[in-house]
Amino acid sequence: MDKKGFLFTVTVFLVLTYILLSVSVWVKGVETSERAYSEFYKESTVELAIEQITPAKMDNVTYIIMNRALYRLNEHAIDYPVDEGPEDDELESLRAAMYELLMEGSANESYFKGATGLGKEANSSLNTWATNLNASLLAIGVYISEFEVPEESFKIGQSSKNLVNYSFTINLKMKDLSNTSSVSRDYEIKNEIEITGLVDPALARESKEEAGDELAVYRMFFFHEDYPDTSSIEVSKQVSIKGGQGWLYAPLALADGTAEHIQEYSNIAPSERRHYILVGDFDEIMDASNHEMFSGYIVTSEASTTDAYCDDDPIEIESDTFNPIEYTEDPDCVQYLGNPSTSKPFVVAPNFDVDDAPVCPMLDGSGQMRKCALILAKYNPNQVANVPSRKNKVSGAGIFDVEGFRDFVMCGFYTHNPAAPSYLQHLLEDSYSRSDDDYGIETFVIGNYANSSVYDDVSRLDRELFDGADGIKIRGLPGCKDFSMCSDEPITGIFAVSEAVKEDYGLEKIACDNEAAGCD
Repeated sequence: MDKKGFLFTVTVFLVLTYILLSVSVWVKGVETSERAYSEFYKESTVELAIEQITPAKMDNVTYIIMNRALYRLNEHAIDYPVDEGPEDDELESLRAAMYELLMEGSANESYFKGATGLGKEANSSLNTWATNLNASLLAIGVYISEFEVPEESFKIGQSSKNLVNYSFTINLKMKDLSNTSSVSRDYEIKNEIEITGLVDPALARESKEEAGDELAVYRMFFFHEDYPDTSSIEVSKQVSIKGGQGWLYAPLALADGTAEHIQEYSNIAPSERRHYILVGDFDEIMDASNHEMFSGYIVTSEASTTDAYCDDDPIEIESDTFNPIEYTEDPDCVQYLGNPSTSKPFVVAPNFDVDDAPVCPMLDGSGQMRKCALILAKYNPNQVANVPSRKNKVSGAGIFDVEGFRDFVMCGFYTHNPAAPSYLQHLLEDSYSRSDDDYGIETFVIGNYANSSVYDDVSRLDRELFDGADGIKIRGLPGCKDFSMCSDEPITGIFAVSEAVKEDYGLEKIACDNEAAGCD
């Protein structure tokens, strides 16, 4: 019995020991499993958090911040241009200023002329964004342990005349609050900013210095796909002429009949006829009632030969109405058509087809479209056509299409010219002394943008407007559409350019110095 009791006791002890050992192992297993699950959960939370910050989302965030930074820098550069960097890197200060605006929302005064920097702006920096993100992450037990944009990775430049491009690297690292799990990502950011709609800081700055705050020119950057460079805006001749006198730019009216965008003369109010050129053959024009009210004429019939004279045998011609003229084969002789002469501009152009005339907008607020033309012959419209020493036709005289150039000028578009500064150079001091072969841009400044005697009779190209050099007047352009507009006092608004610009844009055909009818 004693032996049996002992064996029973030992057996029970062994069984209990086995059970306790099994329970212990199970508990350890559960503890290990829970610990592993906890670590897995922490790691999953960090992974989940960083996976929500996709490259696309990071690109969107940085794009918004960079847009705001460029806008602020652009506005600041009107009064405080960015300092020029060293000779081999003129954009050094600009790049440093944009980096600080990206990271801090401010830029140090040392980057600008005038010792005035850009103050910190709330919620306009990458560091502020990271701070706000971190506050949200803490709610799920995660925090940003590292956030950096290496300055050496920050690049800014231009990819076209109207696009600023930038690139940089963002290093982001997250951890859980117990610092047992961490995840890191590197983001390679690349994007472009469209400068359309930004105020031209160089033009505003220079005009303020030249004419004062009230007459500063706040022109915005706008571009048009039809005008990529200066060659795309050249004036073209439609037809040559057989004779005529003077010059004039105006919409067309028909002496007989109508055409698309052209009215018959009788539908034009008498008070408005002085703004039109009357088109038709000689008899149609003469038969049109009150044809003398029109500002000029395009005669589409062949000129007849009735009376002729040469320099040594002049004759007197009446000067109150209309008389087309043309050259004879003798360059010193002029033939008249046998009708009274006129002091108004006209051309004899039998090959002119009104259907081929360019369309132009009426600038009277009506929104209507008309066909317009620039007619150009020899005689000064203020002088009677009976001075034989004045030839009535010169090389290049004719009827011209100037609508592309007028549209470019009047809409204030910018175009590419290697001799002009790029957009980023517009942010630097002495902008117009710079040039960029690839991205140089320029515009013409007219009307209310330069409505001051400060700009009288000087080149209207932005980079030449402030150097005081005399310009060559251009026929048919804003402020210079006829003789009186180009010669009246004051001469504010006259459209003129330098010799170099005249060549760049092909304006020699209609420039006032080409020996055709003058502008003074």
